[in-house]
Amino acid sequence: MPIPYAALDETKAAPKGVPFRVYGIWGDAFLQDEALKFLLDVLIEADARDFNLDVLDGETAKIADVLAATANYPFLSDRRVVVVKRAEKLEGLARAEAADSKKKSAKSGPSPAQKLIEGLKNVPETTALILARTPETPEPGDKPGERCINANVDKAIEDEKRGLLVNCAVPAKNVEFVARILEFQARKREIPLARGAANHLVERCGNNVAFLIGELEKCALAAGIGAPVTLPIIDAMTRPQLGDTVWDLIDFIGTKQGGKAIAALRELYERGEAPEKILGALVPHLRKLLQARTFLDLGLPLDRSLGSRLPAHVGAQLPSEYKENLALQFASNAWNAPKLAAQAKRFNVAQLSRALELALEADLAGKGIEGDGGFDSKDNSRAGLEILVAKLCGV
Repeated sequence: MPIPYAALDETKAAPKGVPFRVYGIWGDAFLQDEALKFLLDVLIEADARDFNLDVLDGETAKIADVLAATANYPFLSDRRVVVVKRAEKLEGLARAEAADSKKKSAKSGPSPAQKLIEGLKNVPETTALILARTPETPEPGDKPGERCINANVDKAIEDEKRGLLVNCAVPAKNVEFVARILEFQARKREIPLARGAANHLVERCGNNVAFLIGELEKCALAAGIGAPVTLPIIDAMTRPQLGDTVWDLIDFIGTKQGGKAIAALRELYERGEAPEKILGALVPHLRKLLQARTFLDLGLPLDRSLGSRLPAHVGAQLPSEYKENLALQFASNAWNAPKLAAQAKRFNVAQLSRALELALEADLAGKGIEGDGGFDSKDNSRAGLEILVAKLCGV
């Protein structure tokens, strides 16, 4: 099984002091870079790298080039290291993955993936090969990557028992996970944080670690040397992600403040957000509110214990996806439960059900399909979304 970035230490990277011959890394750009630096420190002395470290690019290198580099003996060192960045783009691997399910004829010869897998078996003990996937720069709610190269190559790395897969992906919506990384990086930079500041910054700005560190350093400058980064400083110095403004939009809708709701919507337009993207964020939020209102009506708590207290017939009706299932969300992240409960109390189940119906009608109208929700398919997407918000304020 791949190990997460947080579990990477010298014992995992080199059990009993003997490094693996092949490493696969994928995930968040910043964490991937940190993992690569750590592995290089474990595998090779800094003063030996000039002659014993090769860095190749999968966009231009061929599999034969990679395997040839691994076959070279180290010079005045116990080990040499070969790093392949954007390794999934190595000659033909992307095409091979798409064709994995198709049976190849005997004349076609081994696929690029098969060539690489065979080559991995022959990496000498004096070489460590690091295959690094193109780093991810996740948007809020994005599903993180699940593999380094492809299913067959990843399996071969682990099956050889001479390889290690390191998953640097950031779990979608896992604020606690990213906040702990941010707190660690703040300590390294001697940036004091007020209580809850790391969580607040992640909630506000998303889960791209490199971007968050940049925002953290900007907030630290605003705070001044030695002064803690507080929640008001974060609010003043950073721009909220789309989801944060959706919270405000729902607040205005729930309190029937149509003018403020339209103003919040137009603020999103000014930031360059597409109407389709705004609607795509609004609908899941309405679904969460419908779940929350239903749980509250059943007398269930919106906290980490929710999953264990759900009646079986209710749990069976919930979506299996983490981002759509509040019970699964609260199991590891209960930070937004009070806010969600407060919003849900402003509506009843019938109102939220109607709101979702209107959102569907607006989506269909935006695609040129007229329904019975009062939306004209001739309206442009922006006008249709403003009509939706106006209708929701009158729900």
